[in-house]
Amino acid sequence: MKLIDLLDQDDITLNVPFTSKKRLFELLADKLGDDDKMSMAIYNALVQREKLGNTSLGNGIAFPHGKCLADREIRIHLVKLKQEVNFENVDEVSVGVVVAAVFPKQTNKSHQEIMNDAVAFFRQHRLYKLILDATSKTQVLDNIMEYFQKCNS
Repeated sequence: MKLIDLLDQDDITLNVPFTSKKRLFELLADKLGDDDKMSMAIYNALVQREKLGNTSLGNGIAFPHGKCLADREIRIHLVKLKQEVNFENVDEVSVGVVVAAVFPKQTNKSHQEIMNDAVAFFRQHRLYKLILDATSKTQVLDNIMEYFQKCNS
C-alpha cells in the first residue's frame, strides 16, 4: 500500500489561510479525527512530533505526522495553503502544501516504508507546482495520481 492510496477528495482542503502552525495543526486534527477526543489525540501527536524537529521537507512541502491511532490504521490529509509561508523551511522555498499523516501508536516496518515512500514522492518540486496550480480538489487528486503513474512507469 502507498500513502496516496488513502487519499481521496474528502482528504483535501484548498486555500487555507495560514496564521500559525498551531491553528494549522488544529485544522488538520479536526479533518483527521472522527470526534473531539480523537482530534485532540491527533493534535497532540502532531505537536509533539514537530517539537522533535521541523517537518518541512523542502521544495514547498511540509509533512507533519504523528503516532496516535489504534491498530494498523493510517490517515492522511492534504492542505493547499492560500499563500506560501515560512514553515521554518529546510530550504529557501516557502511551504504551500502540507501533507499530514497519522499512524498507529505501534508502527511496523510497512508503516515506515509507507512514510519513506510518501516523503520521497511529495518532496518533488514538479509535483508541488502541479498541486499549487490546481484549482479544485479533483484537479489536485488527478495531478497527484498522474504524477505517481509517471514516476512508477
